[in-house]
Amino acid sequence: MARKKRRIKKKVQPQKPIEAQDLIHRTRIRVIGIGGGGSSIVSEIAPQVQKVDFVVANTDVQALKQAGRAVRVFRFGEALTRGLGCGMDAKVGQRAAQAAKTQITKLLQGVDLCILVASLGAGTGSGAAPEFAKIAKDLKIMTLGIFTLPFKFEGGRKSQLAKSSLKKLVPNLNAIAIIPNENIFQIIDKKTPLKQAFSAINKRLAENLRGLCEMVFVPGIVNIDFADLKTILEGKGKLAYLNSATVQGENRIEEALKQVLKSPLNEYNIQGAEKIIFNITAAQDLGMSEVAQISQTIADFNRRAKIIFGVSQDNDYRDKIRIALLALGCGKEPKLKPKPKPKPPVKPKPQFKIKKQKPKRNPPRRGMRKRGAKKPAPVSVQVEEVKEEPVKSLSRRNALDLKKAVEETEKEMQEEEKKWDIPAFLRRRPNNNE
Repeated sequence: MARKKRRIKKKVQPQKPIEAQDLIHRTRIRVIGIGGGGSSIVSEIAPQVQKVDFVVANTDVQALKQAGRAVRVFRFGEALTRGLGCGMDAKVGQRAAQAAKTQITKLLQGVDLCILVASLGAGTGSGAAPEFAKIAKDLKIMTLGIFTLPFKFEGGRKSQLAKSSLKKLVPNLNAIAIIPNENIFQIIDKKTPLKQAFSAINKRLAENLRGLCEMVFVPGIVNIDFADLKTILEGKGKLAYLNSATVQGENRIEEALKQVLKSPLNEYNIQGAEKIIFNITAAQDLGMSEVAQISQTIADFNRRAKIIFGVSQDNDYRDKIRIALLALGCGKEPKLKPKPKPKPPVKPKPQFKIKKQKPKRNPPRRGMRKRGAKKPAPVSVQVEEVKEEPVKSLSRRNALDLKKAVEETEKEMQEEEKKWDIPAFLRRRPNNNE
């Protein structure tokens, strides 16, 4: 008899439960400082903002050595510049970035939001920043640009170079924020040392970026995620306004709104903005009326704007409030439809129509002169005055007298007619002998 084969039971290993965090896409935000100015800004911001990757990109090897530990160093253009800067030549910076296209593409892969920071007016920042933006656009990455413009005392050459770079940047960015260095004098004293003056701007930028990151990464009662931020950033070359303010005290709502809606670094505000996203961070004592007051004040700038807001609670914000705001399409007055003009009162139509007859023109007679012909000379006509004979009164004549007068008149007329009827050569005069 055949032996029965024993069935070997395989041990099934229990599957690990899928956690909710594994299903959620982790948003990656990368901030890249390009050139000497952009690298120094990013190096100072990096230690103050968490959950964001910071990179400094430059052709100058010596400048990259001064970058902090919180940033990643990206060196490019070695074959072209031999480890030096671009010497205020934007074309050199452009060619250096074009030669490193493969390396820049790898640097941007897997990034959801790229924030480019540069000080325009120099060679590396003005020349390479547009190439970084173009590569990010080709990879379909949402890109926000934050750029500073040179001081007036730096000369017209740098200003012209910065404007030329901006024209190349706008078509390849979703949003662009512009900060003139001249506005630094509104937040510092004139006697402030140079290093501290630039540090004041960097602290402001760090505060604004931290507020933007809190929108995406910090969960809230009314939550904002990267999908909401992507909805706001969709577009091309929109002028952006990024600002945040933290205020403590009794009038914290009014003061926070005043600070967040008017940044001393920008020459524009959110007037006419097409899209607005803002987040409110406060402790558990935040009231519904305060949220309504903040939302209403921001919405009044443009009733037709697309607005997204969020609310987060943090026990560290006792008696404090923080408002972080990003607006796109700023600097333009909202276009309102003109009010329709009142229509004039309609006159009642008559029951019957009266046709107006056009005056008939007499046809031109034969022999009439044509247009442009010379007028004939006027003919002089002599008019003889006719003396009126006194009319005999007939009131006293009787009927017989009237009859005789009529007969005599008829005879005279007949004789005159006979004279005209007979030709002149046939007429015979009466001879006295006959």
